[in-house]
Amino acid sequence: MKHILLVVCCLLFSFLRGQNHQKVDSSEQIVQLATANETIIIKAYYAIGTTLLKNKELENAYENLNSGLQKAIEINNEPLTALGAYHVGDYFLQTKDITQALTFFNTALVSFQNLDKKADVAKCYYKIGKSYNRISDFEKGLFYSFESLRLNETLKKEKEIIRVSTQIGAIYLVTGDYKNAELNFKNALQLQESINDDKGLILTYLNLGALSQKRENYEEALTYFKSGLLLVEKFAPNDVDKLNILDNKSILLGNIGSTLRAQGDFEESLDYLFKALALKKEININRSTAHTCNDIAETFIKMNQFAQAKEYALEAVRYAKDESVNQESWGYYLISKCDYALQEYKSSYDNFQIYNRLNDSIFNVQKATRINELQIQYKTEKRNFQIETQKKDIALLDNQNKMKSYGLLFGGAGLLSVFGFILVFRSRNLAKKEQKLQESFSQTLILAQENERTRVSKDLHDSVGQQLTFIKKKAQNLDQPELSALAYTALEEVRSISRGLYPATLNLLGLTASIEQLLFDLDGETDMFFSVEIEDINADFNESETLNFYRFIQESVNNVLKHSLAKTLMVTIVRHKKAIEVLIKDNGQGFQTDKATIQNSLGLKTMAERIRILKGSLSIESEKEEGTTLFVKIPV
Repeated sequence: MKHILLVVCCLLFSFLRGQNHQKVDSSEQIVQLATANETIIIKAYYAIGTTLLKNKELENAYENLNSGLQKAIEINNEPLTALGAYHVGDYFLQTKDITQALTFFNTALVSFQNLDKKADVAKCYYKIGKSYNRISDFEKGLFYSFESLRLNETLKKEKEIIRVSTQIGAIYLVTGDYKNAELNFKNALQLQESINDDKGLILTYLNLGALSQKRENYEEALTYFKSGLLLVEKFAPNDVDKLNILDNKSILLGNIGSTLRAQGDFEESLDYLFKALALKKEININRSTAHTCNDIAETFIKMNQFAQAKEYALEAVRYAKDESVNQESWGYYLISKCDYALQEYKSSYDNFQIYNRLNDSIFNVQKATRINELQIQYKTEKRNFQIETQKKDIALLDNQNKMKSYGLLFGGAGLLSVFGFILVFRSRNLAKKEQKLQESFSQTLILAQENERTRVSKDLHDSVGQQLTFIKKKAQNLDQPELSALAYTALEEVRSISRGLYPATLNLLGLTASIEQLLFDLDGETDMFFSVEIEDINADFNESETLNFYRFIQESVNNVLKHSLAKTLMVTIVRHKKAIEVLIKDNGQGFQTDKATIQNSLGLKTMAERIRILKGSLSIESEKEEGTTLFVKIPV
């Protein structure tokens, strides 16, 4: 408190000297002088509080900011009260109490609007958007960010335009809208270059590098990250913004490391990652430290050094505790993967269960999914509206033509109508018969496939599997470890093929656990990141329906692995009202979804037939380089 009193006293002394020792000879002047002194004290509180907030001395910052706010309320000064609410909201934003942050920011917003302070209104919109972004409510985050951008463009506030464009780009990056993310980041880049904002450029290079990573353009990503690193090195170690610069440097080093890993340069990747880790530990940012520990663990996994990988994944979990559910969850996933490779299967299963439990609590993916679902819904409704409009236009033209030719063609039209009715009636009957035959043929074909798969699966398990087990034991008895290892590998391959042909886990574990096990196995065999959310649906299907539903999930995921070139796959299976809803989404290369493509694809037709057997509906949305989304709704 001593430095606060010192600053306040200095400000008071300066103010009183500015009065030129004028004589105070009325009560009105006394009140004015007292109010002026209070204003100076409040501003001093705010100045000190914001400085402490910037230096991460959060509790001292709150003490000063709240003291200033209470004094502003006491003297009924609306501009200073609004400013205090804004600063206190910023404190709660930094301490992750988003409910309180939004309360104070909205209070400040209303006051600034009443005072017609457009620049401050724009700042409030930006902070409210940032708050919603923190809780992954990206729709509201974008809405308030765009409101801020609109006002700042009107006021021609270049630095604020840069700040808001960066925030909008970051939201689009998280939700997978890479085109709009790039548009906003490059808008910020252009403005920063025009005003020589080198510090701001560091963050923009970071964002553009992350975008290039998402697009798997690793050379471009490295160019951006290394450009940011060169700018960081320009600033002296005693720079006033040292903490933020070191933070950016550590992130750039970490991102270069993860990009090199993606290119297969593991040794150089570790070099950069360990530099990033040391710096992050120095500046004491646990969330970011956990991220780098996980990156190091992933790199060691790529090098098949699972013991070292597990060591850093465990460290990531420790740093992420109460700091980042995402990083804690991912740490447990990596530990599970290492345990599996080290043949510690019980531990692998336990850690995977923890990963699933933590993953259920992560809000981001659900929100991103919700946005994509809304986009799909919007496109579908738009197409339906266009179809309905076309139908109405056709009906209107038809009526007009009928009215013109009514007198001349009445008899002929009547005969044609009767003939047309008969023709349509017969055509519809034929179409129904063909459809029934097609459906019957499809069901028979699927049933035959399943029977054949079951037969081959049992033959592999009972015959080939037993022979390989015998060879393995024989090799062990003859002390031939290489032959024993080969036999074991072949046996595991046979078992894997057998499980793929017929999932015995369906009878042992039930549908929900079988799907989880399927996705877990595939996750362990590929580099793809799986995000899984599955509710218990064991009681919703009979035996044949259970197999059809499992096969649909299996075929859908295998299609992604074979054809999409995706890096992430989201599988969500939930009960909603009286239906089971399935969302399978990847960020791969996409494909044409025209009728001809779907008709010519046996795999897609089989998947659609399985859903039809379950009396459900299947919609497929896909665009080139934008990924593919399958949405299924099955009534129960």
